[in-house]
Amino acid sequence: MKEIDFITNHKIQFLNFFRSKFPTFHNSVVFYRDIRYAADSFLISGGFRPSDAELEAVANALIKVMVSDGVFKAVTDESWTLNYPEFHTTKPGKPSLNF
Repeated sequence: MKEIDFITNHKIQFLNFFRSKFPTFHNSVVFYRDIRYAADSFLISGGFRPSDAELEAVANALIKVMVSDGVFKAVTDESWTLNYPEFHTTKPGKPSLNF
C-alpha cells in the first residue's frame, strides 16, 4: 500500500508533524487515536485520501515500525511512550525545536 510506504519512509517528518499537532516530548505517552489522526492529516498533506480501513492499516503498520525501531515503547494496547531524545526539552515547559 502506497500510504504505508509513504508514512514509514518519512518517519522523522511524521514525528515532527505529530509534534506540531500534539504537544509531544521525549518520554511522553502517545495514544492510538492521536497517531491515527496525525497519520490521516500527514497523508492528506502528502496528497493521499485514505479510507478509514486504509488509515487503520497505516496506523497499525506505523506503530509496528516505530516499536521495532525503539521509538515507541508499549504502555498498553493503545498507548506508547515516545523514546525520541531529539524531543527532549531543554527547559521545563519549552520544547527543543531542533528540526
